Amino acid sequence: MKTHSPGLVSRRQALRILGLAGGASLAAPAFLRAADAVGASAKPAAPSLAGEQAGYYRFKIGAFEAAALFDGGFTPPPDQSPFGVDEKAGSVAASLDAALLPTDRVQLPFNVLLVRAGSELVLIDAGAGGAMGPAGGKMSAALATLGVKPEQITGVILTHAHGDHCGGLVDAEKRAVFPNARLFVGRKEHDFWMASSPDLSGMAVPPEAREGFVLTAQTAIGAYKGRVHQVGGGDRILDGFELLETPGHTPGHLAVVIASGADQLLHFADVVHHHAISFAHPGWRFAYDADPALAVDTRRKVLDRAAADRLRLFGTHMPFPSLGRARKAGDAYEFVPEPFMIG
Repeated sequence: MKTHSPGLVSRRQALRILGLAGGASLAAPAFLRAADAVGASAKPAAPSLAGEQAGYYRFKIGAFEAAALFDGGFTPPPDQSPFGVDEKAGSVAASLDAALLPTDRVQLPFNVLLVRAGSELVLIDAGAGGAMGPAGGKMSAALATLGVKPEQITGVILTHAHGDHCGGLVDAEKRAVFPNARLFVGRKEHDFWMASSPDLSGMAVPPEAREGFVLTAQTAIGAYKGRVHQVGGGDRILDGFELLETPGHTPGHLAVVIASGADQLLHFADVVHHHAISFAHPGWRFAYDADPALAVDTRRKVLDRAAADRLRLFGTHMPFPSLGRARKAGDAYEFVPEPFMIG
């Protein structure tokens, strides 16, 4: 007596699923056989699929509408990347290889979050604008494709004042890009960058690069004079938006919890910078961290909480569209990307 495994789909069941049951044949339909008979010269040329990506991804946070916006990014070789400062040569490439990623470059994308909450249209950071040269500045095109005009943005929450987050606040003439937006900046972040001589000695970058960081931050924040709202951890600046202090990468770095109904999302900004390297090696020093030891401590705390609570995450430098969750893996972590959602 023949038995069938309950885990296998029989040929008859497969045909029924495909709508081919009832004596249907698996042979090529007549119209396909006829098409094969037509000469190749009569076939139209295949359209090109080349071109720019759409640059945005729509999703929901409870009743809030949201969109991830692609702003660009850069791809340095491992030995010139900001990862693994003080680690032995080849460590970054080895980490990439362990994650089944190309080992000749490190992908560091820039992504921005846009949220529509009732009458509010809020950006979490503003992208790089012209601050990073051709590596960034694509967010404006994504906004335009979505049909959103800069004057419709009602608020910008600045997680921190590095160029890839604040450069898009101003145009080439250093004027405010978002004329009707309030700019929410952490008090500690504001005081740090607007001081006469911010201490960036903890960053593993040349002095001239540090000067560029300061100029970019002061120009961007200064363009919103009269509309800057200094905020801090625990503040609920808008309905559904709460701030968390996550210092280390910069002194006043903020993360944002966005909640609507039972749904919530943690935007951790630059607490973590790479979905493979930073999750697998949370203790590695990152070149642009102002306080490397504090940044490591914050990174571990945020990832511990995210993994334990299975939080939905958005990270500026995660693979587009930047959504996923964290999973504990021994003394390290894994980033689990969120799949494309149907409906």
